[in-house]
Amino acid sequence: MKRITTILVLIGLFVFKAKAQNTFKLTAAQEAAIQKLRSKVEANPSNLEAHEAFISAFPGMDNPQMEAQYKIWTSKYPKNYVIPFAIGQYYVNRENPKATPYLLQASILKPDKAETWYLLASATTLSNDLTKRREYLIKAMQLDSKNADYAFDYAESFDETDKLRHDSLALEVVRKFPESERAVESLFLLAKYTSVPAEKVAYFKQLYNHKANPLSEWYLGGTLAYFDLLLKTNPNQAFDVALTMAIEGKRNRNIWKDRMTIADAFLKAKKALSENDPKTALVLLNKVDLNNPMSGSYGIDAKEYLALFKAEAADAAKQTNMAFDSLAVLYSKEPTEGLHDAVFKYGSKLGMDSNSVVKSIWKMRNSRAIKATDFSLENFQTSGKTALSDYQGKLVLLTYWFPGCGPCRNEFPHFESVLKKFSKNDIVYLGLNLQPTQDQIVPAFLKETGYTFTPLHDNWGRDKGNLPAPGAPANYLIDQKGRIVFSGFRIDAENEKMLERMIKETLAVKD
Repeated sequence: MKRITTILVLIGLFVFKAKAQNTFKLTAAQEAAIQKLRSKVEANPSNLEAHEAFISAFPGMDNPQMEAQYKIWTSKYPKNYVIPFAIGQYYVNRENPKATPYLLQASILKPDKAETWYLLASATTLSNDLTKRREYLIKAMQLDSKNADYAFDYAESFDETDKLRHDSLALEVVRKFPESERAVESLFLLAKYTSVPAEKVAYFKQLYNHKANPLSEWYLGGTLAYFDLLLKTNPNQAFDVALTMAIEGKRNRNIWKDRMTIADAFLKAKKALSENDPKTALVLLNKVDLNNPMSGSYGIDAKEYLALFKAEAADAAKQTNMAFDSLAVLYSKEPTEGLHDAVFKYGSKLGMDSNSVVKSIWKMRNSRAIKATDFSLENFQTSGKTALSDYQGKLVLLTYWFPGCGPCRNEFPHFESVLKKFSKNDIVYLGLNLQPTQDQIVPAFLKETGYTFTPLHDNWGRDKGNLPAPGAPANYLIDQKGRIVFSGFRIDAENEKMLERMIKETLAVKD
């Protein structure tokens, strides 16, 4: 699901590291504290806060001593729904499939508790069981029709199967819960994932004008994305948005002041080009920093546009070599459609034919390519191990993922869309599951989705050499010689063509 955001991915990474460093041994002080909290639970087994305090007192993730205690309590107090609910809630928050049986038990004991059904729906995200997910969400909504979270997640459950219904339900969330965080999030996701440019602008504009929750992270993210879009299409409007946000905003003023400066530089550079002064335009554009420290972690998504703008100014200043070289370097790493056309255009201006341009770009890729660190990992689908070296002579698309990773799940359909255009004799698709606690979900996930990657077990602690997993997803394209040619890329509906070019152009190399 899209709502599993970057923040949750970072939480997932913390979980991986904790697993690698996990220790369940209790100190004397911890044992004493746990015993005290255990007594509080047993004094009132229906006190959810007491349960939460007890669970949080255990060191490490998924502590077996903690789970053993809950097995005792569920047996001792078989009619108390809070006990299975507490541990089920804990496991859902850690994206652990152990949650489901506990929550099902809680739902039987107290079927009128909406939150239990909602947590059950969240647990189905791992296996991608949409039928169960919707069934549980409908029950939650029937019990609590005023909860925006339930309506939002129900809308999102149709995202990959029924786009029209998804969009209609998402807009219903905006209409019914205008003051909620989910209303802003719905507008953000509608804008981000539509492939229709006019719709994208309309959704972002609606979000920008949605002032109900101006301190929302989704509102900030949406207005930043709206600015980035306008910067590439209408820098005058981009400047106005930045100015308004800097004046009205109660925080993040430095972010918007920085964007005002950049929009102003784009406007002045356009004016200089229109007045036949490309050298001034180039000076202005060379000063633009899309990742200014003033903006913190909020960089501006306009790298390709800025590179094309600079190349246009350089070419107009009769520095076509500079225009070609800068774009060729970027294209060798990120072969997008826009860069492709521009590289060949400036190459032609320099008297290069298509073959010369292709050789120039491959020379850059070849100079950076390094032998990938080999591995041998257990295969979910066989009784043996699979090694990277098994696929020498083929391209390998390798992705690190885990079932609870929303960005990973969003990316898979686009990988599938591209890979079906190539023969399985030419390219292999490997998915390395980073989260051992979700191993049991992998077969069910593949069965539900029909995704074609070869699933391999992995863990955070393994030395991955030059194939690290700084986050999830982390993607690599490895050539026929076992060398890393592309890394650090992300694929969505807007740049599927880039992955297609990566594969096609690497397959075309015969040396």
